Parts: sequence; structure tokens; C-alpha cells
Amino acid sequence: MRRLWISFLVALMGATSFGQTDDGGLQPIDACGTLVQGAGCVLFDGGGGRYVIVARGNFHFGDSVRVVGTVDPQCVTICPDADGCIRGAELYDPAVFPCGTALPNFPADIISGVCSSLSAALLALTLLGLCVTRPRPKRRLR
Repeated sequence: MRRLWISFLVALMGATSFGQTDDGGLQPIDACGTLVQGAGCVLFDGGGGRYVIVARGNFHFGDSVRVVGTVDPQCVTICPDADGCIRGAELYDPAVFPCGTALPNFPADIISGVCSSLSAALLALTLLGLCVTRPRPKRRLR
């Protein structure tokens, strides 16, 4: 019995120590700034620093962009003037999606809109069906 308890405690201590992870200072970012040329890399200048962005899409140096992703200050990069990297960076045109506004959640927004419309239509059809198929009281002849 004692051996069972010791095994249980060792397993519990191992699970708690190995279950802890260090995120390395990863922080979400949703900021507006400018794409600038670094020393051999593309940098996003905004959000409190200059961060490497791997894919810039159709944007060019000097363009204003909105970046949504995760800042990794510990990333390994060849760009000496970078404060870190933005992992999973999505770039948006700030004229279309200004900073501070909610981004569209495609396709969930469309699906929820369709579901709301369909539920209202089904409710209206159900009520109409109840009115049409309701038994009518018979008239008495005099």
C-alpha cells in the first residue's frame, strides 16, 4: 500500500512539473504601423517595436498595415535591428479594418447570419401554418 502511495505522489509531482510550460514572453498583438526595410528582412514598425514579418502579402515597404498575430521576442532572426518576430501575422489594410475595430470572423459571421435569418423564417412559417390549419368553429343554421 505504501508503495502505491509513493508511486502516486511521484506521478503527480512529475505531471505538475512537466505540465508547466514557459511561453517565452509570447504576447498577442493587434496594432497598426508601417512596413519598413530591415537589414535583409521585412519589419513591422509599430506596436512598441520593430518586428520581423515573414509574409507581407500584397503590401509594400512604406505601406500602413494592421497586424494581428503573436509577438515572439526570443525568435532567432538574421535581422539585427529587430525586436522580435510576429508569428502567424495576418496583415490588413487599416483603411478597411481600422485599429481597434473587430475583425470579421469568416465564415462564422456568415453562418450565424444565415442561421438567424432561417430561424426567423421558420418561426414565421410555423405560426402561419398554425393559423391556416386551425379548426374553425362550425356555424349554426337558424
